[in-house]
Amino acid sequence: MLSSDLMGVKRLRLELEAIAKGEADIVVGTQLVAKGHNFPMMTFVGIVDADIGLANGDPRAAERTFQLLSQVTGRAGRTGLKSLGLLQTYQPQHPVMQAIVSGDSEAFYEREINEREKALLPPFGRLASIIVSADTRADAEAHARGLRQAAPKVSGITILGPAEAPLALIRGRHRFRLLVHGRRNSDMQAFVKTMMANGPKMRGSVSVQLDIDPQSFL
Repeated sequence: MLSSDLMGVKRLRLELEAIAKGEADIVVGTQLVAKGHNFPMMTFVGIVDADIGLANGDPRAAERTFQLLSQVTGRAGRTGLKSLGLLQTYQPQHPVMQAIVSGDSEAFYEREINEREKALLPPFGRLASIIVSADTRADAEAHARGLRQAAPKVSGITILGPAEAPLALIRGRHRFRLLVHGRRNSDMQAFVKTMMANGPKMRGSVSVQLDIDPQSFL
């Protein structure tokens, strides 16, 4: 089992070298096996729950899932040997799965750009993520709702949530998320600054994390 959580760097390097030499018949691993490794003897790849990354509420989920699946399936047949990749999915008609099967990356990215433009998602719009965390679920949710109520009325900017973050509990702290969505020319910083100033004061274990144009939505 290849996982950075289960073995040290030296052991992991030795295992990867052994796989590259063809000394392993079966390799079971996490996303780690997709990142830049060359396994010339590998001719078959199977991916379990290939569509799991599409359900995390990230506007970039389709792009990231497509990139990851392309990397993983690309581990097989890199030296021209006959190869096969199998994807387990509950959404075989999803554009990501169709693009992987067809190998038409250009059509996939063209569709992604069109969809983002219609929805005013980056780079055609702006986003801000606000994560409220606290020792109790009730405190985190109450503070997040207070921030939502304090949001100013500004044309071209909307606020979604609060809702539990995809990673709703980390190290014993409960997390709620607000997502601010605006046009490309929106003054996102001023909007959030006003909301924070007019919102409830942080008390007890409550903390607020702000991310303008976020790369992660967990």
